[in-house]
Amino acid sequence: MSSYLSLVAVFLVGVAAGFLNVTAGGGSLLSLPMLVFTGLSLPMANATNRISIFSQNTVATTKFYRSGVLSVREALSLALPATIGSVVGTSLAIELNPKVLQISISILISVMAFLLLLKPSMWEKERSRDVPRPALFLIFFGIGVYGGFVQAGVGFIFLWALSGFIGHDLVRSNALKVAVILSYTSISVAMFAAKGLLDLKVGLVLACGSMLGGYLGARFAVSKGSRWVRWMVAGAVIVSAFKMMSQALYS
Repeated sequence: MSSYLSLVAVFLVGVAAGFLNVTAGGGSLLSLPMLVFTGLSLPMANATNRISIFSQNTVATTKFYRSGVLSVREALSLALPATIGSVVGTSLAIELNPKVLQISISILISVMAFLLLLKPSMWEKERSRDVPRPALFLIFFGIGVYGGFVQAGVGFIFLWALSGFIGHDLVRSNALKVAVILSYTSISVAMFAAKGLLDLKVGLVLACGSMLGGYLGARFAVSKGSRWVRWMVAGAVIVSAFKMMSQALYS
């Protein structure tokens, strides 16, 4: 495949990944293999992918905020522990193999798939839950560690925490998710850049596609509501859990 066609393919995958990441999660399971296909090493692909994550979440956060479904104050309170965790996770990503963590997360999101299908009220309705602040800090710190480490599938874990522990419906959970990911990804991008692991040309092409996909995904989530989003998340979770487990076991 020529260099031009490769970049067109990267752009189109970026659109799909951006839409999927904002409405559900798991878009990195599309974009990472595409980046490796263009010739990037896995560590460089993992780092370069963060450029598109940052870009798509910038667009999606703006769209959710303008639509009135994003609480900036709550997003900032959750972004603090997640960002601290991402610094730890990004440091690990530079040194360690993510196989064991991938297996653990694939099992976790498999359980999430069953809850999405069997307990719709958990995801479609706003509920008030009184979770102690120290517990929330630890939960989002842990999610940040994983997000900084490997990113793929982290959106599912955010949705589980925001809907299952805090009690938001999927539309508000998605709005908070993209805002928090935007916050910590900015730190991860800077850390990877300092290590010389970013391919700016490929990363920016992917980012252009993912910004378009992120905007369309945020618009879809706001207009369709939590029920449609729940089915999208369920499908993405099932496919992603299977793919993550397969990659971890056979890589």
